[in-house]
Amino acid sequence: MEVKILGLVDLLAGISLFLLKFNLFKQFAIIMGIILLVKSIMFLGNIVSLIDIIAVVVIFLAFMNIYGIITWLVVIWLIQKGVFSLFT
Repeated sequence: MEVKILGLVDLLAGISLFLLKFNLFKQFAIIMGIILLVKSIMFLGNIVSLIDIIAVVVIFLAFMNIYGIITWLVVIWLIQKGVFSLFT
């Protein structure tokens, strides 16, 4: 059950990062970034958690209107990780 909740966090973080490009749901994106950071720190010790911490940095950069190809890679990373967590 907790894997599904964590997958939902990843999925929502990816969607909120995507929506930041269009200046939508900025506060929600910050909240999802904080939740993702807490989740990453809880499971610190593997490479996936380190990538999630990088994703949090990208979310905060996108909040400040700084985008790049890394932003879209992080969107894809978070959404695919969330979908795989929900359906496996």
